[in-house]
Amino acid sequence: MKRKLKFREWLEEERAKLSEMTLRQGLRYIWQYYSLYILGFTGAVWLIVYLIVHLTAGAPQYHLYAVFANSTAIAGNGSKIWKDFVERSGYDLSGKKVEFSTNMYFDYSRNRARGNEYYNRFIALTDSGTLDLITMMPDQLAPLGESGRLLDWNLERCAALRSEYADRLIWYEPPENAEENEPIPVGIDISDSLLVTRYQVYPETAALGIGAESTRLDAAADFLNFIFEK
Repeated sequence: MKRKLKFREWLEEERAKLSEMTLRQGLRYIWQYYSLYILGFTGAVWLIVYLIVHLTAGAPQYHLYAVFANSTAIAGNGSKIWKDFVERSGYDLSGKKVEFSTNMYFDYSRNRARGNEYYNRFIALTDSGTLDLITMMPDQLAPLGESGRLLDWNLERCAALRSEYADRLIWYEPPENAEENEPIPVGIDISDSLLVTRYQVYPETAALGIGAESTRLDAAADFLNFIFEK
């Protein structure tokens, strides 16, 4: 039975073999017997470097992340409304982005949107604090308040917005058997805003809610000022 070489012994044997070869023969020998190991090691190093670069770079940073749900209008990045808002806001896009997305379709009032991949994406964006605001039809926004992923406008950090748009509030009505059954303001009616009248993102009515984990309420206020021409 052939004795298994220790690494040091194997290394000495390989070194002795290579010492008797020309440079070309040595390179050919290494490639013939060890090319798979070399390629595997190179690939592993590349993967590690790739992961380090992307993990340290972090997620994209945003001035504002807005979703216009259940709309077929052209209102995403680069659209007329996006360009007008960026120009009006004066945001510097060299470091942070303004994201307008229309690629989301769900209705929480229908079986709580169970199994809907767009709703799952909404959850991910909201829970991570990425989503700042979402718009949809008023009768769709109010039920979404049950999910707990729309900002409660009764909170102190929303006091300025609640005061300014008090006459537009949209309320989620908890069921009678709920532990907390007081109505909760979860958004505002924006049916007469430019979102409907000028940009026609929705045909007649629209409502706006703010992501429960959003920390960019100033940016949400900038968007509201824009669509109400303030």
